[in-house]
Amino acid sequence: MRMGSLYFASDKAIFDALTQRSLTSAELRKVFLSRGIVISNESDKKFLASRFSALFHDYYDYRSLLLLVGGRDSREKTTNVVVTTAVSKDQLTDALTSVKEWLVDNEHEQAEVAVHGDQLKLTVKYQKLDLSQAEFRQVVEKTAEVTLEKQGNGWKITGPMNDKFKDITDQLYSQIEIVTDQDVATRTISLEAIPDAGIRTNFLRDLIRNLKDMEVVDVVDVSTFNPKDREDDDLDLSDEALVIEDSIEIESEDDGEEDDPEAELAKPQPEARVHKIIRIDKASLKGKGVLESKQLLELEGHGFYLWKIRWTAREKLVGSEIVQFEAQFGNQAKCCDFSYIVKGVYNYNNGKYAKSLVRAEPVFEQKLKIRLEEAAQKTLDGIEGSLMK
Repeated sequence: MRMGSLYFASDKAIFDALTQRSLTSAELRKVFLSRGIVISNESDKKFLASRFSALFHDYYDYRSLLLLVGGRDSREKTTNVVVTTAVSKDQLTDALTSVKEWLVDNEHEQAEVAVHGDQLKLTVKYQKLDLSQAEFRQVVEKTAEVTLEKQGNGWKITGPMNDKFKDITDQLYSQIEIVTDQDVATRTISLEAIPDAGIRTNFLRDLIRNLKDMEVVDVVDVSTFNPKDREDDDLDLSDEALVIEDSIEIESEDDGEEDDPEAELAKPQPEARVHKIIRIDKASLKGKGVLESKQLLELEGHGFYLWKIRWTAREKLVGSEIVQFEAQFGNQAKCCDFSYIVKGVYNYNNGKYAKSLVRAEPVFEQKLKIRLEEAAQKTLDGIEGSLMK
């Protein structure tokens, strides 16, 4: 929403915004006080919303309502990619600055580049539109932080797993090619080149055990997928039931007679057998100990493989917190677009763990993310090494 825009909200849009459950009584009072109107705590919310929506409104009214009930920027999973092409810090800074200019000039977004030692950071503030939401919740103010840091002979790029990150990295690759005059080579966590279902499912099984100095407590949620190109699978893979007609040939008693249309019609027609086949391509299991459950093992026996896992783990120290992680492949069929998130921690106090999950401290969360990245790379290296033997 910009100053000077011809946009105006309808009475219904304002009414729907003021009747949102997320809008508290205190916030509703502030809305009316901006017009010099005092309301009672006993007043009906819908009655107040209908009265306010009938008034004249301007840009500042729309802006204040958007801040109160607008879409919230939820936490997103993290992903990373390593640029293995030889590029200096100065060249990368120039390329990142060009990306910033592209975001500001072409995409009309706010972007800033910061340099801290060997670390470069691009911060982008942008809006995401979701037309499935109510009018004042359709626009979500989002912030994307893309970090570039030296890793060996290359540069690791870390950011949120979303379309904005992909757009930024694609633009960055183009700028790197311009400043270095060579093609950009990258390395990601991907099993796209390894179609074997057993190897794919074992990747996440091994990943959770490769976290440095941590032990698995439990696996609470897994999601599985079965590719549709498996010919040896006795489970069908779509969500719909299919009808298959098998023709049964009936031989003619007199093959020597000439073709007679009336006789042809009088002949018995082939019978049809109808079979309904239930096709399943995805299945999820939640609970305790699901990784070793009979149901999961049966699914894996039919060619299903894990593409998402949520588990809890803790450091091998007395009194350490229990941490809940989640890792997944965004593209289930190809097993690529790997991402991860630290969901939170169960704090340890007075000899027992808290029942509620709280967000980890930023420094501790970053430490855990690095461990998860290293575990994923270690697991992938192990798979690739075993295939080369």
